[in-house]
Amino acid sequence: MNVIVGIPSYNNADTIGYVVKQAAEGLKKYFNGGVIVNADGGSKDGTRNVVLNTRVPESVEVQSFVYKWPIPGKGSAMKELMEFAREKGADALVFVDSDLRSITPEWIYKLAKPIEEGYDFVAPHYIRYKYDGTITNNIAYPMTASLYGKNIRQPIGGDFGVSAKLFDVYLDNEEVWKTNVARFGVDIFLTTTALAEGFKVTQTALGLKIHDPKDPAASLGPMFNQVVGTLFMLMKKYEEKWRSVRKIDEVPLWGNAVGGEPEPVKVTLELLKIRAKELFVQNEMVLKRALSEETFEGVKKALKTFDFDDVLWSHVLFDGAVAYREGVLSEAEPLVSLYFAKTADFVEKTGGMSTLEAEELIRERAKVFLEEKDYLLERW
Repeated sequence: MNVIVGIPSYNNADTIGYVVKQAAEGLKKYFNGGVIVNADGGSKDGTRNVVLNTRVPESVEVQSFVYKWPIPGKGSAMKELMEFAREKGADALVFVDSDLRSITPEWIYKLAKPIEEGYDFVAPHYIRYKYDGTITNNIAYPMTASLYGKNIRQPIGGDFGVSAKLFDVYLDNEEVWKTNVARFGVDIFLTTTALAEGFKVTQTALGLKIHDPKDPAASLGPMFNQVVGTLFMLMKKYEEKWRSVRKIDEVPLWGNAVGGEPEPVKVTLELLKIRAKELFVQNEMVLKRALSEETFEGVKKALKTFDFDDVLWSHVLFDGAVAYREGVLSEAEPLVSLYFAKTADFVEKTGGMSTLEAEELIRERAKVFLEEKDYLLERW
């Protein structure tokens, strides 16, 4: 099987050498070699030099280029990695993030081998600290599971296996790459498209994910806007696919589940609360138009106590999707204050819990979203 490993990057000189080395070992050990290609966004820290100077086995070729797509972002890098893989006749393209510290050679095998066995899209399945992946846990996971009926736990995980069959599907419409799909919207685009277009999907057990996490209130606002905006855009496109979904099916887990306790991730609770209140005031008028009256009143109450239950939260996102569809919201950014508030609620409720106990709450959230789907359909 011809496997290419693609690594998008921007100023990742400190971590990318390790990723290249582990990926190269995986290609040599399991696929008799292959190509590692880095698509860089014009790093200023020597990222590409690190990639090209990392020692790899003779059977592995390493390339690096600066992507040409004019919108700076992870999606632009991944677009051109798919174009590269298609041009080289790859059977499988494995995407891995450039800041991974827990990647092993086995990750390459686990992300590529299912494609040889007939799967088209391989999503990662990690153990992550309870406060790592707050956009995943609060939005991408419950929305994807309840809308498309597939229990994909990490729909925006970043590390994926993609079959050659999907390259043309993803690259078919150049217009979509002029949206937030060119930025952090790319992961939800890859996952949703594979699900909605009926491709064969699995998850693969990768164990612990240790990377450079971000404190939500300090740095995740733009990512929220890009991911949620893309999710809403795809809801419009795939309305006929998700309207009739009434249950969440399990998605096969490829490989044996791996245990372990992840590194703690710092979340500044007070900053989350401050930012939630400040941004709500700034966006109050547009939120009043975007949310139903009942949801808006519920949100105002929740911002006083930071007790923000999953039913209310599902209504916020469903109302947001409707407002986006109707043009009341041109982007998801006005909702970011409520994401901060919901994250603060989760941090407070899970303070004394283990990651495993917190995981149960996250999985229950997806079920609540499914139960509230009639609300979405009525509003839609």
